[in-house]
Amino acid sequence: MGQSDRHYHRTARAVDLTPDRWCEGMARVLWVPMRREDTVGEARSANVRPDTSRDLLLCTLWVLKNARADVLRATWAEYRPARLHQLLRLLHNALSCFEYKGGRQPPLASQATGRGPTRAVEAKSRLEDMLLGGGSARSELIRRRSQHQQPAATPDRLRWRKEQTAPQWRQEERADGVAEPAEPAAERCLSAEASMVVLDALETLIQVLSSQDSLHGLLGMAFRVLLHALSCNQSTAVIANMLATQRSLVTKYPSLLFDEETEHCADLCLRLLEHCSSTFSSTRSQASASLYLLMRQNFEIGNNFARVKMQVTMSLSSLVGTSHNFSEGFLRRSLKTILEYAESDLELAETTFPGQVSDLVFNLHMILSDTVKMKEFQEDHEMLLDLMYRIAKGYQNSPDLRLTWLDNMAKKHTERGQLAEAGMCYVHSAALVAEYLSMLEPKAYLPLGAAAFEDISPNVLEESAVSDDVVSPEEEGICTGKSFTEPGLVSLLEQAVHAFDSASMHEAVNDIYKLLTPIYENSRDYRKLGLIHGYMSSRPFPQANVSDYKNWFRLTPPPLRSEN
Repeated sequence: MGQSDRHYHRTARAVDLTPDRWCEGMARVLWVPMRREDTVGEARSANVRPDTSRDLLLCTLWVLKNARADVLRATWAEYRPARLHQLLRLLHNALSCFEYKGGRQPPLASQATGRGPTRAVEAKSRLEDMLLGGGSARSELIRRRSQHQQPAATPDRLRWRKEQTAPQWRQEERADGVAEPAEPAAERCLSAEASMVVLDALETLIQVLSSQDSLHGLLGMAFRVLLHALSCNQSTAVIANMLATQRSLVTKYPSLLFDEETEHCADLCLRLLEHCSSTFSSTRSQASASLYLLMRQNFEIGNNFARVKMQVTMSLSSLVGTSHNFSEGFLRRSLKTILEYAESDLELAETTFPGQVSDLVFNLHMILSDTVKMKEFQEDHEMLLDLMYRIAKGYQNSPDLRLTWLDNMAKKHTERGQLAEAGMCYVHSAALVAEYLSMLEPKAYLPLGAAAFEDISPNVLEESAVSDDVVSPEEEGICTGKSFTEPGLVSLLEQAVHAFDSASMHEAVNDIYKLLTPIYENSRDYRKLGLIHGYMSSRPFPQANVSDYKNWFRLTPPPLRSEN
């Protein structure tokens, strides 16, 4: 962002607010009822326009910037947990509202005011008239004479019009009444300033949450706000400060990543890898330091960082399979920097940590090599999907990575409208999860491994864990994702149902519902059971004459990959 990249310092005069006045003012901005008998989640029913919400958020950020830190801590310490939860949601919305969207060029003056076509369109129309025979010399002479005489017929006899010759920056509104966007430099400065104010307020709020045992449950949401800030488009200076806050938060509260919420660790690894592939060297160095300290912190807790190792590998696989602006060369530089950090760390030189980091970097380089192959077939969809299938097949002994690549394949199929193939990817993912859930803790109402999906497609037996090199799900870092749970299995099956239903493959939907029904009955989810029976009663399944349903009836769904 050039000169707009600067660290936020509190230079404005602090505003002297008492806690009562602060609560009242913030409640008006947040539109939260102040009376004790009102429910916290109740909001005013009036519809708020987007520009009004932006102005209210701007006023809130101004108050947060100019209020003293001790006043903020004293006021927020008196808030109830529900009110603090709303405050965190407000900070989350402020980051999304003031995110810099990029340098979009404003529309041309002729398009903005609706006075006629551009020069290119006019030239094209004239060329079409001449090709069709209407652009003769006589008609062109008549048209020029009419244009030359038209200004003289006007009563004001003006040679020019102010609205046509006025500079573009003076036209503040378009014909539709929407204001023109501000200058890109002003937008960049506002986005950077808003992000720094939110970050400063978030650090103060974390101090309040950590001072009371009853508020420790909100630390996870505060960390999610920070992860959302890292996912937004930020300047290099803002990212440096955010990563510094992230390192401090991970050092003080490692349980947020390693003990409680697994998705926090996965999301953080994904964001750090994205910044490790940045084109800015300062951002790459900061992200590399954060990723290395994350590995080091996990190693010091359990003398092993298997959890971070698996999450980093899965995040890179997801990033390679879905991201379009992914820079392989810059990420290789960041990985080399991480390896140098491990080799120069004297405190852990006598441990197995440098060797484990070296193995992880080697595995990440192998995944990046697959990226080079995928870029070669970026325009050939069939070859690209075949390569992704081979990559997923290579992770047969790593269920987390295989599940990641199956999800990447499902997304690619969905982008091209191939819903039947996407549904088969979700079925294979569900069979893989069911196989390892049955190894962990078999339950009567859950599918007993991949064999329970054989009626949908015989190829799902590929997910059976019968080979000697299959890892045990009880090992650290294995099957720790949120998909390897009962809700994760249900989510995969529901996604398969949605894909098959959109592809009019009702027989496959029926077979999946046979697996979902015992799960819903065990959890007494009667609403979803009612939806299942309503779906089955509304679909015209064949009873006697199959030829009446030849437009939709299929004997078997297409396999994920033909076995030749």
